[in-house]
Amino acid sequence: MQQTDTRLRVDTTQPSALPKKVIYILGRARTSPKIVRWTFLLFVFTIPLEAINHEDISGASSLARLAGLLFFSTCLLYSKVCFRRPPQALWWFAGYISIYGLSGFFIPEQFIDRFTTGLQTFVQLLVLCWVGSTLLQEEKFARHTLLTFSIATLLIATGLLLGLPGFSETREGRLSIAGFDPNFLATITALGTQALIGFGIGQIYRNIWMRVTCMAMSLIPLTATVYTGSRGGIIACVVGVALYALPYRGSKQKMTAILGVTIAVVGIVYIVINDQHTLSRLERSYHAGDTAGRDKLFAAAMEMISEKPLLGWRPVVYMYELALREHKGYKTRGVHNIFLDLLVEVGLLGITPFLIGLGLCVRAAWTARVRNLGLLLLVWLITMIIANLSVTLLLAKSLWLILTLSLASGAATVKQYERKNLMIKTILQDVYKRNTSHQ
Repeated sequence: MQQTDTRLRVDTTQPSALPKKVIYILGRARTSPKIVRWTFLLFVFTIPLEAINHEDISGASSLARLAGLLFFSTCLLYSKVCFRRPPQALWWFAGYISIYGLSGFFIPEQFIDRFTTGLQTFVQLLVLCWVGSTLLQEEKFARHTLLTFSIATLLIATGLLLGLPGFSETREGRLSIAGFDPNFLATITALGTQALIGFGIGQIYRNIWMRVTCMAMSLIPLTATVYTGSRGGIIACVVGVALYALPYRGSKQKMTAILGVTIAVVGIVYIVINDQHTLSRLERSYHAGDTAGRDKLFAAAMEMISEKPLLGWRPVVYMYELALREHKGYKTRGVHNIFLDLLVEVGLLGITPFLIGLGLCVRAAWTARVRNLGLLLLVWLITMIIANLSVTLLLAKSLWLILTLSLASGAATVKQYERKNLMIKTILQDVYKRNTSHQ
């Protein structure tokens, strides 16, 4: 572990108000080891590629597993740095996972293997969130993480638009990547779009050309988002980008943000108009109320919730029951809505701790808006929540990465305020002591 001393110096020269002596407030700024940071960035780079079919692109899936294993191995070598006291939200997420795990005692034996796989994934994601909530409190490292994710998103979006082998396939007129659900892909590319726009309008980069370059490159994943034909992904992208216009900084940044939002929205409208398949899907939704069968899924889910509201239908089991009630011949079905999915699966008892944890993450992202990352993390979190209204991404690494970034940035912001308050308190105490001694 590398340690550096950061000194905050307050030199006061006014004898009538402040003390003559120089006040030093000494703090210990801890930096995570380089090997931990590099393995984490490698792991983040593989997150946008997590659903790619490894049969089409050799090594893609194994790379993601290898990167995750390598990262956790390095964390064990530096356990004092990586495994500190977890944030409060993680205890609530752990409560949800505990209820999920206990439900496994009451499911039929033939579903145990699938249930065990889901439980292991939840535990791994929770540990990732625990470690990341400590490491990502360093703002520079958080910025590098966002940039790494954006670069990976740019690569898959470029491969999709160029039709590279293994990176592009057509499903009923919708572009996607082998192994990716188009709705999931649209969410990933929307996040990449918003990150690049955030780099362009925020204070992350001071160089004007770097900011212009980020804004220009955001058009690549933006185009990919529209070409997936995902209506939920497009709506989530637009709503998230619009949040950048919130008045949280000075007028100069506000005007830049409004300009960036306008460019993004106009770009989406232009691409949609020129893509007949996506345009027809949006028109069917508006005029005919077409929801791709989600209305029937939601109705069946609400019926199931009313029958077992407290404990739900138990993991895995509910998917088979929902498929039977939908009457479409599917073996298993998800609700395609994260909140309804949780209610059907674990009931009110299970969804309550998850919602509390999610609310704490939203509060942390809102708190972190005053830092150089600005509204980017809040934009990401709201985008992911909206996307999960039409598709369930509860086991997606991208969701838990966003939760981790929000918690880490919120905790770092609170610590920054505490250090400033300590400095002010120390100065005021010294002034008081000096004035009383003169009297």
